Amino acid sequence: MNEGIPKAEEPQPALTVGITYNLRQWTDDGDDRYEEYDSIETISSLETEIRKIGFSPLRLEQDEHFLETLSRVRPDFVLNIAEGRGGGRGRESQVPCILESLDIPFTGSDPVALALTLDKHLTRTVLAAGHLPVPEGCMISPGGELSEAEMLLKRHGKVIVKPRWEGSSKGVFADSTTTDAERLPFLVSRIWERYAQAALVEEYLPGDEYTVSLLGNPPEVVGLMRIRSDRYRENFLYSLENKRDPDWMDHMVYEGRSALDPSVTAFLENGAVRAFEVLELRDLARIDFRTDVQGVPRIIDVNPLPGLRPGYSDFPISCQVNGVSYEDVIRGLFDAALRRCGLLEPFRLRVAS
Repeated sequence: MNEGIPKAEEPQPALTVGITYNLRQWTDDGDDRYEEYDSIETISSLETEIRKIGFSPLRLEQDEHFLETLSRVRPDFVLNIAEGRGGGRGRESQVPCILESLDIPFTGSDPVALALTLDKHLTRTVLAAGHLPVPEGCMISPGGELSEAEMLLKRHGKVIVKPRWEGSSKGVFADSTTTDAERLPFLVSRIWERYAQAALVEEYLPGDEYTVSLLGNPPEVVGLMRIRSDRYRENFLYSLENKRDPDWMDHMVYEGRSALDPSVTAFLENGAVRAFEVLELRDLARIDFRTDVQGVPRIIDVNPLPGLRPGYSDFPISCQVNGVSYEDVIRGLFDAALRRCGLLEPFRLRVAS
């Protein structure tokens, strides 16, 4: 998969790789506004892998001095994991837009794809137009009528309510599902008030949850797993409370491809690759599925900026349970991105056979 990047001991010109990121901060009030940001452990792990390749890492936090620093140091290439500042739906595009304007090549999808996929309503609309399986849902703008959501609940018996543009389980709580129409106003208004954005109401999918990890252009499936919890055997949600539980990882069960029905894995792989292509993503992405009452996997989230913390984030875990190491993941990402940017030859990187 990643033979295109030589081992560190092989002669090669120096390549300065900036890591653009937002550093997670902890709040005493339990606010989740920094939930998507990365830990210092993630940055350190990426630096280690970059040095193994033979490149020189450079930390570039997206802070108030970011533009000045980036313009001054001008790295040769950027590994972008920045989620963006503020609460707008275009925040994941902030750093890629700046990099494009400065003509600095970077890993991952372009600003248009990043903005589109953060907006779950637009993502579902585009995927449905591409004939991909998605849950039925509706969007309720602040102050809007709930009649469409009430009809959705009546058709499916249970719904989940979440923000229109958030990630990392922000706005998804243990009580975000309901079978009671009288609770709908509370769940929807909670999203309006807490996140200042529209609420999405979707049919609740009661089955198993899966994630598929992709690398390359065209994409290759490098990780696939079913996600379960031995604490919540029924109605398990990747909720904010679960992720903040210090013991939650001890109760997670990750099952790789070998433990799954081949027909299910084929459906997941085909759907993930097709979603990657329909949304015009680049280099890497994680596609999440959940099965409906008939057992059909439907796409519930698309993440072109997946977490890359080893042993913690779903992307590297899904690769690990299928025999792909963290080192191979990062080398594969660089191979895909440098190849796409036409930088294999300038940095004497062998073309993978």
